[in-house]
Amino acid sequence: MNMTLPEPFSAETFVPGRFEAAHTLTLRGKPVAFRSVAEDFVFRAPDDAPEAALFAISYIATDAPANRPVMFLWNGGPGSATSTLHLECFGPWGIRRDMDGRPDYGLEDNADCLLDLCDLVFVDPAGVGLSRLLKPEKAAKYYSVDGDARSTAFLIIEWLRRHRRWNSPVYLCGESYGTVRACRVIAELGRSPYSESRMVPGLPVSGVILIGLAVAESGQDLALSMMPAMAATHWYHLAEKPCGQADFVRGACDFARRELLPALYDGDLVADDVKRHAAERLQAFTGMPAEYFMASGLRLLSADDFRRQSLPGYTLDLYDARLKTPAGETYRLLGGDNMPLQVMNGLLLPRLNVRTDRLYYTGNINVNLQFSMDTEDVGEHRRTHLECLKDGMERTACMRALFASGLYDLCTHAGWTRYLVAHAGLPRERVRVREYPGGHGVYSTLEGKSAFLQDVRDMLEHKENSNE
Repeated sequence: MNMTLPEPFSAETFVPGRFEAAHTLTLRGKPVAFRSVAEDFVFRAPDDAPEAALFAISYIATDAPANRPVMFLWNGGPGSATSTLHLECFGPWGIRRDMDGRPDYGLEDNADCLLDLCDLVFVDPAGVGLSRLLKPEKAAKYYSVDGDARSTAFLIIEWLRRHRRWNSPVYLCGESYGTVRACRVIAELGRSPYSESRMVPGLPVSGVILIGLAVAESGQDLALSMMPAMAATHWYHLAEKPCGQADFVRGACDFARRELLPALYDGDLVADDVKRHAAERLQAFTGMPAEYFMASGLRLLSADDFRRQSLPGYTLDLYDARLKTPAGETYRLLGGDNMPLQVMNGLLLPRLNVRTDRLYYTGNINVNLQFSMDTEDVGEHRRTHLECLKDGMERTACMRALFASGLYDLCTHAGWTRYLVAHAGLPRERVRVREYPGGHGVYSTLEGKSAFLQDVRDMLEHKENSNE
């Protein structure tokens, strides 16, 4: 099959490919031999015409046993490729950094890679990475919550078939919108007459890692849910720190629970002295003016208000609030350069022996603009994303979940994850909720990356859960 792709990829020709290469990496003091397999998974219409091609890059241990765990990973967007997870956290090689910690054009070994414990499969949805929507008229089929999850689920099934790994424990890892994808993939793989695909494959999932939970469901007031992120960020930017960060965040959350919540409940009836005291405490924990909270009724009206008012003279970054832009300069949500694009195309794909005229796109806003967030009705009930996860954990007694949040993430903030998990009805003995000193990507600091990957190792090695 050789076909010219439609807009915006019309300069490319699509030819399905499969590319392999052999590698060795030293992990935990021992050499690990593995091979990379980069391959297309083509989805076809009933008339056999190709509709979409999803591309996956796999790292498979040499002579891997048939029951070796395998983890499938993806980022969010929904029009974001898996390059961030690939190059900054899980992959065998990461982007090289200069003496100041800035990303540089180069690759270096990732000593924290999990290949000594499990195989890794990086999956990109249609339209990003090397994956393509081959028929634009089929956008509604692939660019929707359920359609996206369905194609991902059947890629997983086909991967297990191609690689003869039916007895391998399956783990899923998603970041940002990828957390929604993970929950819905669990539903698609489940054995239930009400599963979205109606195919009831009954493929068990042993564990799921959800980074930066992007589930948007009704819940508590923004000032309450953002308190951990606001307090951690304010502490970070304080010139003189009154105590350690953990104690500062804990004190802020205790205040929110014991004083702010009752005051918010009283609303306009709250006593003036109580309101003033709460506003001043909010200023102490967030850096925002007490008068803002007096005028707003102790509420945070938007995350943007915190980003622009907590540190005078600066705008804080949405995805990593450690970063700041002077108020007089233009704030760029996505920053300037795109080193992952350069490294994926210029260094990693050649190392993996990938030969194609397709460009690896790290993101595609066209996917976001066409994507439908509506979900399909199942019976008489439209299940939430966390209900899909809960159902999967109830079906599979061994399934465990790790919720990972970055303390400096103002987009999918830690307090919101705490709240949602506390009200989701999940089996708490198999759930771990963890927060790391990082941004939207919890691995954006060396300390956060090390702690996070150790927690993932604990899951793979079946170590006891805790929710410290």
